[in-house]
Amino acid sequence: MRILSTDFVLFYVSDMQKAIEFYRGFLGLSLEFYKEKWQWAEFNAGNVTLTLSGGRPANAGGGVIALAVTDLEAAAQEVAAKGIKVKRPLHELSTCWHLEILDPDGNTVILHKRKDGTYGN
Repeated sequence: MRILSTDFVLFYVSDMQKAIEFYRGFLGLSLEFYKEKWQWAEFNAGNVTLTLSGGRPANAGGGVIALAVTDLEAAAQEVAAKGIKVKRPLHELSTCWHLEILDPDGNTVILHKRKDGTYGN
């Protein structure tokens, strides 16, 4: 077996509308597919699809996704202005900076910027 790529990341959510508002409204991800009857939503998150599945209890903050952003300081200001829950404030690591925030179900969303300016692979 040879793995080619990550096609999608899946988060279980307890309130689909709140989750859609967070990912589309706050993060600005494009909602590519939504089927209310199935409680299923798919967002374009660059080189991966972020999928939400509702209609069942969430996994109590079990999911993590890192999203590359162009301006992390501006993102941190927007997080503060909108009252988004911060898990770990903006901090520097050896190769990058990142800010950890929480979605409405407690899943971690890392807003991330590499020092060399690359993203993706």
